[in-house]
Amino acid sequence: VLAKHKPAAILHFAALIEVGESVKDPVSFYENNVIGTLTLLSAAQAAGINAFVFSSTCATYGLPQSVPLDETHRQVPINPYGRTKYIVEQALADYDQYRSLRSVVLRYFNAAGADFEGRIGEWHQPETHAIPLAIDAALGRRQGFKVFGS
Repeated sequence: VLAKHKPAAILHFAALIEVGESVKDPVSFYENNVIGTLTLLSAAQAAGINAFVFSSTCATYGLPQSVPLDETHRQVPINPYGRTKYIVEQALADYDQYRSLRSVVLRYFNAAGADFEGRIGEWHQPETHAIPLAIDAALGRRQGFKVFGS
């Protein structure tokens, strides 16, 4: 596919993302998020693609040492999901230095949103993301909303 279409860059947004699931089944997260990304990087390099945008996460920071956070904050992920994203970020830095890759890492903080007409956005059951769960609790569609951490 890469050789046929010759894209100028890879925009990598595919990953397993559920933190709770990563604690229950960390191996699947390492296989998908780390090995899958390394496989994609190898294929991209073989096809001569040297620009890479990676969808990471604020979970790479772990527990905040200070607020607000910025990109210089120490990264100490506390769950397998965050660790897989952190490992890939480190691999990208090595590819940048040793393989002439140009990568950009995006670290999201509860990114949310959708089109008002429902054409784009997330929809999954059971819901596990913070913003939809909080909205459902506020509307009385669920009993309470748990926040983990401080």
